[in-house]
Amino acid sequence: MTGYRKLLAPRWLLIHALVVVLVGVMANLSLWQFQRLDERKEFNQQVRANAAKDPVALAELIDQPIDDIEWRKVIVTGTFRPADEVIVLNRSQDGTAGYDPLTPLDTTVGINPYVLLVDRGFVPLATDTPPPPSGQIEFLGRVRLSQERRLGALTDPAEGELDEVQRIDVERLSKQMATTSNQEVLPFYVDLLESPAITANLPARVADPELSNGSHLSYAIQWIIFSVCAVAAWVFLVRKAIRPAQPTPAHE
Repeated sequence: MTGYRKLLAPRWLLIHALVVVLVGVMANLSLWQFQRLDERKEFNQQVRANAAKDPVALAELIDQPIDDIEWRKVIVTGTFRPADEVIVLNRSQDGTAGYDPLTPLDTTVGINPYVLLVDRGFVPLATDTPPPPSGQIEFLGRVRLSQERRLGALTDPAEGELDEVQRIDVERLSKQMATTSNQEVLPFYVDLLESPAITANLPARVADPELSNGSHLSYAIQWIIFSVCAVAAWVFLVRKAIRPAQPTPAHE
């Protein structure tokens, strides 16, 4: 069988198909990492842009599109309701495991009563939950949207009242937070950043988001290199297969 005809043998057809599949998969993984990089850059840009804006009163954000206000700083006035506090489990900060107390705050905008969920900060494990300030309080917060469940992460029950949660799902928790029929739960929550009324060290302020580009670019380049290596190996094997066999020297 000549060299080129060898490449049509079943074994070689399988090798060709395997290389095509591998290169296709790795090329798509590389494109996916580039897409993730673009998404990360867009996220970083939105966070920086919104965080740089001056703090505003809660009333100025209520009627704005919810996707446009995340990471905005907001000045909030209201009264905490610690009896309905929920613990957000499996938090970590500065290498320490812990939890976040999520406390409803009764507030009003104009004459309308609202409930705003407030992440009061981080508390290490085996530490009692510090109570929120009593009475009316004013504080600086940061708007956040509901947290989405990550692949493989634990889920919360779909029904029933919760006192512990794996993630902050405002819509899910709103079922148990309103105290009257005309009190509306706002569709976002806020991180408590600072307040003159709070002098204790705990809960610690929620950490700022990491605004690096991550490892997406290096992973994308890595998949490109793997693709090139696969093609190079295929070329080497093909050239070796079609190379004419060297004649065996005759014995004297």
